[in-house]
Amino acid sequence: MKKLVRRWWEKRGKLQVTPSWQNYFWRLRLGWDHRGVKANYRRGPSTFGISLQRIEAGEQVTSYGGLEPILYKYVHYDLMVKTSYSHSFQNGLTAGMAINYLYSSQASGTRISTQLVAPNTSVSLDLGANYQFPKIQSSGFILSPHLGMALTDFGAPSHYADPDTKHPLATTLRLGGGANIALNKKVYGWQVVELSVMQNVSKVLARIEVKSNDNGFYRNAMNPFKALVKSWGTYEYYDGPRIKKSNFSEQLWWHSGVELKFLETIALRWGYQKAGKAEEEMSYRALGAGIDLYYLVFDYTHIKNDEDDNLLVGHHWQITGRIPLDGTRPDTILNMLFD
Repeated sequence: MKKLVRRWWEKRGKLQVTPSWQNYFWRLRLGWDHRGVKANYRRGPSTFGISLQRIEAGEQVTSYGGLEPILYKYVHYDLMVKTSYSHSFQNGLTAGMAINYLYSSQASGTRISTQLVAPNTSVSLDLGANYQFPKIQSSGFILSPHLGMALTDFGAPSHYADPDTKHPLATTLRLGGGANIALNKKVYGWQVVELSVMQNVSKVLARIEVKSNDNGFYRNAMNPFKALVKSWGTYEYYDGPRIKKSNFSEQLWWHSGVELKFLETIALRWGYQKAGKAEEEMSYRALGAGIDLYYLVFDYTHIKNDEDDNLLVGHHWQITGRIPLDGTRPDTILNMLFD
């Protein structure tokens, strides 16, 4: 037993921790406060992760000529917990899964219009896989392509704002690929230049059905297993008072990204998301930069869309800490500059 413990201790991996704090503002709210922390522990081919996020909403402000829309909840908070595990196989395949838990206080004890809203919980599942192709190496560069897919937020419908109506979770199927191109030249052991490109496409697999009972017609979430099959055709949606249709191609979301990294330390990034027709306001462009000092990683992103009416629009800062638990002390660019 002592030998097993010693062997496990000697193979200790790396712990990575990322705190998060954001303040979001919108015309109907005084603001949302977002606080949380993400951590993952990598040991050999296995990676364990946990994420805790809490979003608290401020009071709703009067708008639209004194009318307060009843579709938005009053003071409440949401708590999101995610646990994940992934395993990398020797053939280049990595597979993983995650369990998500969401608790929403939903303005417990207050009324929205004439409706008393109670707290709500939901549980969902993420599944994903990525295949890393063998590297293609020449005298000038090293090419590392990969393909991946994921099904996220798959779970039972949830009573979100109306206890008499079930709303579907945003189950999403994602497919995509990318490549890392590194100049076959190193300085002080670091790659001089690396270029990473990514192109993904995603499709929401969730539907709301119109049903009938003795009281008339009502809307309810489609069974999530049924929605996996029935969410590929054209559907109708409301755009204000008008009813519009969205065909398959108009339901696709496109995600593109490029990162240019120098000496494995300084990164410049560009990203673009084109949302589906019914969610066009969620399309945005992003520019970012990062500095990776191994023990500390600093990242900045600026997000913008055409409407400037999105909670994500604006400046985003992130700091990540890495803790090597195996006793190693990797060099950083600071060693090259100051040694």
